[in-house]
Amino acid sequence: MYQYSLPFFTNLFAQAIADAPMAEELDERSENLNAEFLASLYRNICRSLFERHKMIFSFLLCVKLQELEASIDMVEFRYLLTGGVAMGEEMPPMPAPWLTEKSWEQIIMSVKMAGFKGFLEHFT
Repeated sequence: MYQYSLPFFTNLFAQAIADAPMAEELDERSENLNAEFLASLYRNICRSLFERHKMIFSFLLCVKLQELEASIDMVEFRYLLTGGVAMGEEMPPMPAPWLTEKSWEQIIMSVKMAGFKGFLEHFT
């Protein structure tokens, strides 16, 4: 539905070069260029998006930036996307009859994340 051309991005990049603060150090200049281009890209893309699509674009951009910086835990992100769906893995028996199979799968999958270490033993 949304399509952006190479000249669109080329113009954004050229404008970012002109607008980014100058710096003596190459690393600092590179950071300034990246920050200016990212802000310009975000502003210009959001101008053309339907309001209901802006949040998902912002989320995807944020996740991609964190992935590039290696600051996102991909196990947690995969859990967020899939909802903890087991992909044909062997499940231990359910510890309680009131627990649904789906809930048990989500518990089993959640303990793979660092924040839930030891939860399975405590729960059972």
